[in-house]
Amino acid sequence: MTNLVVVDRLVNEPRLKDLFAALIDVVSKVDMDQTLSLLAEHARNLTRSRYAAIGVLDPEHNDRLLDFVTSGISDEERQRIGTLPSGRGLLGAVISSKAPIISNSIARDPRAVGFPLHHPQMHHFLGVPIFTTERIFGNIYVTDRRDGAPYDEIDQAILESLATGAAAVINNLLLRQALARAEVEDDRARIARDLHDDIVQRLFAVGLQLQAALPTIAIPTASSLVRQAIDDLDNAIAEIRTTIFELEATRSDSARAEILDLASRLCIVAGLQHHVVFTGPIDTVLSGATKALALNVVRELITNVIKHAQANETRIEIGVSDVLTIVVADDGIGISDQPQPGHGIANLHAKAAGHGGTFSISPSPLGGSRAAFIVPLG
Repeated sequence: MTNLVVVDRLVNEPRLKDLFAALIDVVSKVDMDQTLSLLAEHARNLTRSRYAAIGVLDPEHNDRLLDFVTSGISDEERQRIGTLPSGRGLLGAVISSKAPIISNSIARDPRAVGFPLHHPQMHHFLGVPIFTTERIFGNIYVTDRRDGAPYDEIDQAILESLATGAAAVINNLLLRQALARAEVEDDRARIARDLHDDIVQRLFAVGLQLQAALPTIAIPTASSLVRQAIDDLDNAIAEIRTTIFELEATRSDSARAEILDLASRLCIVAGLQHHVVFTGPIDTVLSGATKALALNVVRELITNVIKHAQANETRIEIGVSDVLTIVVADDGIGISDQPQPGHGIANLHAKAAGHGGTFSISPSPLGGSRAAFIVPLG
């Protein structure tokens, strides 16, 4: 079928009106999770398919998926399937070829890698990449037309058109998130300046006045209260200075800055709310191989939350003393009664053991899971 014939058929395709309506619907969304779920649903309906999904690539590693959004599979079915696709097989072929792929016999396609236990059997496949301004964001694919017919060039053209519109919407969302992040960083810098130039100086002046007045106080009880107030002021100043350092660290080339940047990039793409807490002299202790280890562990732990936890929020804690402690907690579905660790969990156990430490997963105070990676320093 020539391109001219495809264009002629597409112009007269009844689904074209539905495609325009779907693109308008997607443009109106401002949340990444909502946008991806809606895109998967529209892809399934426009191609009259049983199943559809969007695979989101890890910004750090373009050969594996960070998130996987489905349509046509219930939450119970997803639970039974377990580990989601990692970006191999036909999904990986769409990414590596940077081109659409139609396969009308998945079982016989040499690029396919089969299905995990409890996964619905699928026979026909159509996938196209989603390109944003700077990179391949991921892919969108459908399987098994409801009428049992194989996918054709019109199905491909419709899915490509949806992917093109999706790329524009996703790129706009990422740009808005980046601008919002820049505004937050500007606010953090301004707050740091205000804390240092105003509040710390005022507290310091009050402390000096109390110290000057202390020798003139004859009543022991009053003197004790003033000494306690001076100590409390010193502690408050120390805490505020720590906060100032953390606020300013986001703009410096430091372990803190790199961890914050990594967490932000991964969580923003997946639409996951996150909060990062540091304890101890992070930038002094984490450098070279130790910093690389911390970044790798943080990346793997956040990726696991995104891929498996079905979470809305995560808390990331990094502390240094005589040990490096990395804790990532989420509010997701929690730990299965019969967990089936994937390669990521096995790697974390091996990595911790290789550094003379431990890795564990337990229930989280947030309601989901809490992963703790602890290794000795020095």
